[in-house]
Amino acid sequence: MIMIIGSQHDDILYFESVMSNKKEETVLGKFKITIGTIFNQSVLLVDQAKTNYLSSALTIYLIEKYFVILVLNVGRCISYSPDIKPLEIAISKNIIAGDVDQVNEDNVKMGQIPGFEQILESSDDVIGYLENAFEKRTFSVYKVANYVSTSVDYHNVNQINSLREFDHILGFENNIVFDCNSAGVAMASTLCKVPFVSVKVVERYLSDKNNIDTYIKALKEYVNIGKAIVTCIGDIGRNDVITEEGGNLNG
Repeated sequence: MIMIIGSQHDDILYFESVMSNKKEETVLGKFKITIGTIFNQSVLLVDQAKTNYLSSALTIYLIEKYFVILVLNVGRCISYSPDIKPLEIAISKNIIAGDVDQVNEDNVKMGQIPGFEQILESSDDVIGYLENAFEKRTFSVYKVANYVSTSVDYHNVNQINSLREFDHILGFENNIVFDCNSAGVAMASTLCKVPFVSVKVVERYLSDKNNIDTYIKALKEYVNIGKAIVTCIGDIGRNDVITEEGGNLNG
C-alpha cells in the first residue's frame, strides 16, 4: 500500500479524483481515510496532518495497520532561500526537525531528535522516479530541497533567528523550505523502515505576506504534483523493486 498524506483536504483531492474502487474508513475515532487503487496499486489517502505531532501519530499508525510500503507527503511549503521560488515544486532530499532543541539535555545537534540522525533522508530511488515523472508529465519547475520542518507557521524572518547562522539554516546552504508536518512523517517512516518523500509546491517566500492569492496560485500546481505522483506510482508498478532498508515497494 502506498500512502499519500496531506495537511488539508485540498492536498489530496486530485488523487481522490483519479482513484478507483474507493472506500472510506475512519481511524483513531476522527480521521477519515480513503483507500482505493491507482494504476492497480493500492493507495491510501489521509489529510488533516497539520503538525508534526499529528503527522507522526497518523503515519506510524497507518503504516502498521495497512502495511504501507511508501509514504508521500503532499501540500504546500514556504521558501527561505532565493534559489527555490514560489510555484516551484520542492522534492525533499533531507528533512530536519527545526523546532527540536535537546542540545543541553543529550549529546545531540540542534534539530536532532535523540535516537535519530539529525538529518532524515528521503529515498533516492523514489526521488528519481518523481524527477522522471515531472519531466514526462508536467511543465513544472522542480527542485530537490532541504526541508526544515516545525509545527510553527512561520510568516516572518525574525521567527527563525535561532536557526540561522549567516544565511545557513541548521547547516543547509540552499534550496531550503519550511513546512509543518514533514519531520513527523519522516520520523515515523524511519522508525518503521519505510521510504518517504515530501512533494510540495512553494507557496511563497518566508518574508512574503500569506493571503488568499498566494494560496490559490499554489493550488493550481496541485494538478501537476498529482500527475507526477500518479505517473510515479505507475512506474513503480511496472518495475520489480525499489529498495529502501531492504524493503520491496511492490505488492
